[in-house]
Amino acid sequence: MSVYQMGGEPETKKRSTLRPPAPGGEESVSVPRLKAPGRPSSEPPPQAASGTRPRPEPPQTDGDPPPSVAMVLRSPTPRPPGPASERAADPRTDGRAHLAERAGGAGLDALSSAIPEPLPPDRLQRVHAVVRELAVCGPEADGPLRQQIRSFGLDALSAVAHAFPGSLWVDVSRPHRPLSTARHLSGLASALLEFGDDAVPYLPSLLRAARPEVRLSASLVARGVAHGDLVQPLAARLQDDVVLVRQYAMMALRACAELPEHRALRGELYTTFEDTTNKAQWRRKAAWMIGQLRDTEAVPRLIEHLGDREVGAAVRETLVLLVGRDVARFRWGWRSWHKAHAHDGRTSWLIESLDQPDPELRGQAVEELVLLTGQGFDRRHATATREQARELADFYRKWLADRLS
Repeated sequence: MSVYQMGGEPETKKRSTLRPPAPGGEESVSVPRLKAPGRPSSEPPPQAASGTRPRPEPPQTDGDPPPSVAMVLRSPTPRPPGPASERAADPRTDGRAHLAERAGGAGLDALSSAIPEPLPPDRLQRVHAVVRELAVCGPEADGPLRQQIRSFGLDALSAVAHAFPGSLWVDVSRPHRPLSTARHLSGLASALLEFGDDAVPYLPSLLRAARPEVRLSASLVARGVAHGDLVQPLAARLQDDVVLVRQYAMMALRACAELPEHRALRGELYTTFEDTTNKAQWRRKAAWMIGQLRDTEAVPRLIEHLGDREVGAAVRETLVLLVGRDVARFRWGWRSWHKAHAHDGRTSWLIESLDQPDPELRGQAVEELVLLTGQGFDRRHATATREQARELADFYRKWLADRLS
């Protein structure tokens, strides 16, 4: 900042250092002497005190100030001062009036430097703003928002997991409408799925959430990720109180069937179930868990324990769940059936079980077919009679033939 004194008595006060004003205060600076153009100065300069070094004065210039200086005091628009004659006629320069000017050569504004510019919103605020919008958006508007989430990288992962799953696009409680991917569930579920393996550390806590819809949604995301670290958390969800959570956890574990962690889990269940020295309750629980895994490879193992008093009833319930019907009461009947149909596969087992007199078992077989194939239907009464169940069986046979061809 440069300040010019136009006329008046010489300044005798010590020049202070220029400082920005306090909030709400006014600028207070000393005014250096400037010799009026065209008028000789008859006053001697002030003498420095004995033994002190004289303070250097600002360079004195004659004529107009340099063009980099803009007049701002009581002037609506900055303009350079006129010639010396015009400045002498300016009433603002009469007597002891002073003309303050602001230096603007390098873009530095000392008078307003104490008022900082508003800071732009930081990265985390922008992330949370996009996540909040994605949490409530519909399926037709999530694409651009998910693209913004991806542009933030891993910085957005924690915010997505915290707001997960957001507003659901479908009613997951409706029967015969299974979801095959988290992309059809919500915007946040789709965004979390796109992080892939980077989302794995967040999924175990989401699988233990208090809200059932969070556990269900996390199971669906885990199905798309299919990581070994999720096998144990998903296995714990097989004992969930909500049936839908158990079903989606089962489907997620089925996607992990080829992983070594999944094979290790099945081996532990087999060992617990077949070891007669274990407590009966643990053996029954292991048989039940085998059924929740829909492990068809365990069928011959289960058949051999039908005569076990401690676990026989649990084994039979698991076999009915896997096969779709109660084939026989004793081991020899089940052995004969398995020998004839072992190579057909579980889909064929369930299709053939639709033609049975028990309506409850027909309904259970249909639910398992929907979970196994992902092919639903609109009519809830499709298995009300055996004739309708046969029509549905023909539909699934055609679907299976097209799949195998």
